[in-house]
Amino acid sequence: MERCPIGLIGWGTVGGGVVSLLLRDNPVIRERCGLDLHIKTIVTRTPSRDRGHGAGTAVVTDRADAILGDPEIRTVVHLVGGTTVARDLCLACIQAGKHVVTANKAMLAEHGDEIFAAAAAKGVAVAFEAAVAGGIPVIAAVRDGLVANRIEAIYAILNGTCNFILTKMEHEGKGFAEALAEAQKLGYAEADPTLDVDGTDSAHKLALLARIAFNARIPIANVRVEGIQTLTFQDIRSAKTMNCRIKLLAAARQRPTGLELRVAPTLVPLEHPLADVSKNYNGIYVVSDAAGPTLLVGQGAGALPTASAVLADVVDVVSGRYPLTAKRFSFFTAGKPLAFVPEIDEYTGSYARFTVPDRPGILAGITNVLSKNGVSVLSIHQGEPDQAGTALIEVVTHPLRGGSFLSAVADIDRAGLTIQPTVTLRRL
Repeated sequence: MERCPIGLIGWGTVGGGVVSLLLRDNPVIRERCGLDLHIKTIVTRTPSRDRGHGAGTAVVTDRADAILGDPEIRTVVHLVGGTTVARDLCLACIQAGKHVVTANKAMLAEHGDEIFAAAAAKGVAVAFEAAVAGGIPVIAAVRDGLVANRIEAIYAILNGTCNFILTKMEHEGKGFAEALAEAQKLGYAEADPTLDVDGTDSAHKLALLARIAFNARIPIANVRVEGIQTLTFQDIRSAKTMNCRIKLLAAARQRPTGLELRVAPTLVPLEHPLADVSKNYNGIYVVSDAAGPTLLVGQGAGALPTASAVLADVVDVVSGRYPLTAKRFSFFTAGKPLAFVPEIDEYTGSYARFTVPDRPGILAGITNVLSKNGVSVLSIHQGEPDQAGTALIEVVTHPLRGGSFLSAVADIDRAGLTIQPTVTLRRL
C-alpha cells in the first residue's frame, strides 16, 4: 500500500478537523483507495498551543521550510486565512514543486489567475473543493458531473451564517442584531461577521464556482454585492405576503449580452427548492441544458464538513486524478473572455421599502417618480405610522430593467421623500 506523507500549513478550526478526521477515518480511506495518508509535518504560528486533540505522529513547528524543503512531502494542505500571507505561502509551495489543497476562497478569488498560472508552469495542481460550500461536493459536481452540459445559471445559498440569521428572523420574529448575536453564541458567526453579512464571503465563492461553470476568468470586481445588514422583520413579513422567503442568494446567469453575477438578499418563491434550505445549511441550484436542474444541499461550513472536502481533494491529488484534471481544464489557467451584464441591464421584478415621514403628498410623490422612470407597479402598500410619525411604504414592481428601478429609488431618496436609505430586493 502506498504511504503518502502530507504537509499541513495552518492548524486552526479546519486544520484541526483535518487532523482529527484523518486520524479517525484513515482506515476507511485505505480500504477504499489503497492509499495510506498521514500528516508528516504541521506548520502553525502557535505550535505549543493546546488544541484539545493530538497530532498523531506529525512534527509540529512554526517553520514553513520544514515542509517546503522536505522532498517526501509532495502535497500540502494549505489552510491559512487572509489573502497576503496566504498567497505568499501558496506560491512558495508551488515553487517548491508541491501540489496544494486549499480552502481559502478569498485568496483564490483575488489571486487565482496568478496562482493557477504558477501551478501550471511548475506542473503541479491547486485543488479547492473545500473553498466553496464546505462539505458539499459542488466543485466536483460542476467540473466533472456536468462536464457535458452547458451551464445556464447557478443560484446558491453559500453562507450559513446569513442563512441562519434569516431563518431566525423569519421563524422567531427576531431583528437582525438579535439573530446575529445568537449565531455568534452558537459558533455559526465570527466575532467580526462583516465578511459574512455584507456578502463578501458569498461573492468569493461565487467567483470560483462561476469560473468553473462558465470556463472564464471572473474578476471579483464584476460580482455585485449587497448584504443583509439593513433587513428588518418587516421585510421578512412582507416577503411572506408575496409567497416568498428572503435568502442571501449568489446568482450567476448567462444572458444574451453576457454573464450576470450578483450576491444580494433576494425574494425566493416558496415553491423554489432553495426556499426550503434553512438554518446554517447551504444549497446550490444549477440549471444546465442536458441534466436540467440539479440541487445540492448540505453543511457549508464547520471543521469536519470542510475537512471532508479537503481530504477528498487530497485523495484526488495523491492518486494522480486531480493533476490530470488541472492540465486538461482551461479555467485553471486561461478561460475565455466574457462580457458582464451591468446592473442597469438586469431584468427582474423588484421590491422596495421606503421609510417616510407621515405627511400628505408623500405617497403621491413616490408614485409620481416611479411613473416618470417607467416603473410599472404591481402593488403598493402604506402602513400605519408609528408614534414617531414614521411610516413604511412598500412597492412591488412588474419585471423591468434594473436601471429604471435603481434610478427611481435614487430619485425618491434624493427628493427628500424618505428619511432612511431605501431597502430594495430583487425577485428570483
